[in-house]
Amino acid sequence: MTSNTDQRTATVIELTSVPTRRKRGRPSKASIAAAAEAILPPNQAVPSNLSSRSRPASHPTVPDLSGEHALFDGLIEDAMTAIEKGPSVPDQVLGRYAPLASLLRSVSFHEGRLLERGLAVVAALHPDLQVLGKPLKLPLVQAAVQAISTNSWDTLEGVCFDCDIGTERTYKPDLIILNRKTRKALVIDLKRSLAAYGDSTLADLTSRMMATGLVLPDFLYKRHKRLSITSVDIAVIDGASRKSNHDQGIWKLGELDDLLGLPGAAAAMDRLRSTFGERVRVLIESQALGALGLQKPPRTTSSTAPTRSRKHDGQQVEKVGRAEDGRSSGETPVARIVVGFARSASSSG
Repeated sequence: MTSNTDQRTATVIELTSVPTRRKRGRPSKASIAAAAEAILPPNQAVPSNLSSRSRPASHPTVPDLSGEHALFDGLIEDAMTAIEKGPSVPDQVLGRYAPLASLLRSVSFHEGRLLERGLAVVAALHPDLQVLGKPLKLPLVQAAVQAISTNSWDTLEGVCFDCDIGTERTYKPDLIILNRKTRKALVIDLKRSLAAYGDSTLADLTSRMMATGLVLPDFLYKRHKRLSITSVDIAVIDGASRKSNHDQGIWKLGELDDLLGLPGAAAAMDRLRSTFGERVRVLIESQALGALGLQKPPRTTSSTAPTRSRKHDGQQVEKVGRAEDGRSSGETPVARIVVGFARSASSSG
């Protein structure tokens, strides 16, 4: 007798297109090709002498980014410039405080973007990780959405849907980080804070992430130079480090060490937030005093920017992500694709 789960699975496959299953191809040779535009600005990249690729892969660690290299300085400076240049919309209710309200909204937006770019810098220090820096619009294939909504995820192990099926719905993750050694993809949605996200909202988000996870292997294989992966994990990261539920794919920013298998990652991101917070509070105080008529608000970032060495700025690499190349056009990606919530890198293998 067929179980309810099996019946639902059979219904999904019958009413939608049959999921694509790929045969395992032979491992590609050592040729590597650039696959995506960097998420970092042109003047920001990881110097070769700091990269963990120059150290043994068994114990990768993040160097102190607050020292002379100050990799985060350029990212923070860009965020502060964008915040100050943001438009101030007049408001009849807020009156003279409208510019301050606009500033606070701008800070919230750019903090989220800053965390994404900072995480890309940190992940690039791992010898086995590559960051697909260019934001990817992944198709939300209806067959994958139905499969996720009507089946337990363990029954979908090994299922991969065709990314070329026509659909108007898409999902754009903040980051996709690939582990070249384990051939696992980590789909990340990084939120400044999850305080305003209810359980139903988070459940909808993780469902969309899982649905695109069923399409991602075919998408990367076809759109990224035959890049082949064997499994997909998803993780929603709380930038405020308040919520954590690994069984539901929710991670604190302070748990990055375990998520990426990279000791020091969480501490580096904490330094990024702390430094950014110091700059922001100085700017907010100045704007508040200006709104009260006690002093004029600053016009440029130079009044709040500390003097730091920028000797590592300049022409730097424009590519962070790298993809496997060298496969013949007739080869196909790996057959069994495992999609699930992200687990600790130390226990997942």
